[in-house]
Amino acid sequence: MFLKESNDTIEIPISAEEYPKEWKGLSDAPPILYARGDIRLLRERKLTIVGSRRTPTAALKLGAQIAKDLSGTMAIVTGTADGGDSAAIEGALQGGGKIICVLAGGFSSLPQGNISLLHEVEKRGLLLSPYPYETAVRAFSYEYRNKLLATLGEGVLVLGAAEKSGALITAKYAQKEGKPIFALPYFPGSAAGAGCNLLLKSGGVLTENAADVAVALGISLTEKKRALVLTEEERRMWQALTDVSEGHVSELASKSGIPAFKARSVLSALEVKGLAVSLGGNRYAPL
Repeated sequence: MFLKESNDTIEIPISAEEYPKEWKGLSDAPPILYARGDIRLLRERKLTIVGSRRTPTAALKLGAQIAKDLSGTMAIVTGTADGGDSAAIEGALQGGGKIICVLAGGFSSLPQGNISLLHEVEKRGLLLSPYPYETAVRAFSYEYRNKLLATLGEGVLVLGAAEKSGALITAKYAQKEGKPIFALPYFPGSAAGAGCNLLLKSGGVLTENAADVAVALGISLTEKKRALVLTEEERRMWQALTDVSEGHVSELASKSGIPAFKARSVLSALEVKGLAVSLGGNRYAPL
């Protein structure tokens, strides 16, 4: 049903049982797929997670956590770029390890900036390409890859997107197929999240955690989480963070009543517990 080449790439023709059923109905379906890794993941329930390269740090952290929480019950589908794609990959690898990355070119075109992360995907998940090994990435390849991403998942989660973004193209293809769209909410006027807010206005599911996705897709997240124990200072700092949404360490120290010299260590403790993220420049945001 499929052929394995000497370079450990599995060829999956469209006639094979292993070929994803989601793509078989496409008029422009790839006649042959080239795979490296665990092709059994193609039979799992799947969610596509995308986001622009300029997705803010806090959104990347949240996206990685969502991918981590969901990857035990379904495969996470994404691309190979920095930003939202990398966050989805890292989260899935930290969780159940079910990750599928779809390439925009052949395996010779793997982005070198992410090569170590993608090698880990090859070991534990699946790298998938609609092109032979030496095929270069061309201008039209990205939109076609975005269409494949949208079609492969049961829904699409967008972590960050400006008004014009490849992540929005993926979402629009999914919308045409009537699939649910999930998006992180952004402050009004945020350029990095303008596309996400547009998706929410047009009926997307406002997503703050994995449960928002799971409920919409009818998935049960049965894994029990360990209850977080916070010190009194951590609790006060967490309250200050959630009140201001984003703030400088000096502002947060004042609001929480914690001395400035001690505030940074408290914030670091919250980072370790997955409740805060550093935005650079001594600014922090809650997760």
